[in-house]
Amino acid sequence: MEIPFAGHSVLGATFAFDSLQRRAIENRDQAFTWELEAGDFRVYTRSSEGEAIYSLLHDAPVFLGQYFHRGKVARALGIPESEIAITGLPCEIISTGLPIHIVPIGSLDAIMAADMRRREADAIAQDLGFGDLFVFTCETVAEDATVHCRMFAPHFGIPEDPASGAATGSLTAYLIKHRLVKFTDHVSIISEQGLEMGRPSRLFATAEIEAGQATRIRVGGRCVLVGAGYVDLSA
Repeated sequence: MEIPFAGHSVLGATFAFDSLQRRAIENRDQAFTWELEAGDFRVYTRSSEGEAIYSLLHDAPVFLGQYFHRGKVARALGIPESEIAITGLPCEIISTGLPIHIVPIGSLDAIMAADMRRREADAIAQDLGFGDLFVFTCETVAEDATVHCRMFAPHFGIPEDPASGAATGSLTAYLIKHRLVKFTDHVSIISEQGLEMGRPSRLFATAEIEAGQATRIRVGGRCVLVGAGYVDLSA
C-alpha cells in the first residue's frame, strides 16, 4: 500500500538524480526538497571518506503515546515478554513524519530470534490502527554501532525492511527522550539493520538537542547503484 513518507526511497531517488547528472555539482551543498504526501522533506548531501552521505531532515518528533499491552507485542514477535520487560522501557509510538511503534528488546539474541506473526500483529492493529513494529536493542554486532534494529511492517506489505529511515528518525527521538545515549547539544547515532535478512545496512542519524529533546533529526547513509533500466517511448 502507499505510505505518505519513506526515508530510504527519498534518499535513493536523490542519488538517482545525481547518478543521472540531473543536479548541478555546485548545488549539492544545498538542500534538495521533495514534496511528499506527508509534506516537504529536505535531503542533504555531505562527503565522508570520499563517499557521498545522503541524509533526510525529519519533522520535529511527536510523541503519540505508549502501548501498554506488552504481552501482545511479545506474542507478535514470537519472543518471551520478559525480553521486553527487562529493559524497563516502554513500547511507544513516535512520529517524525510517520507514526512508528518502537519496541525495546533486552538482548541481541532475542531480537535476532524474533519472527513476526501476522495474526498477533492484527490484534495490535485493532488497538492502534496498524500492527507494524520497529524493534531495537543496545547490544550490537559492530562495535561502533549504537543500536541493532529490525523493522516488521506487514500492514504495509513489507514482511521485513532492511533499512528504515523514517523509523530511525523516531528511534533517535526515543533514545534521547529515555537517555539511552550520551549527548550534549547534539548527538550522532549509528544504527545497524538488515543483518538477519542478509542485507546489512548502516544508517547514520544526527540530531540537535533542545530542552532535553531531539530536534532537526537527520537520517541517512551511503547509496549504491544496483541496477538501471530504460523506457522506450517510441513505439
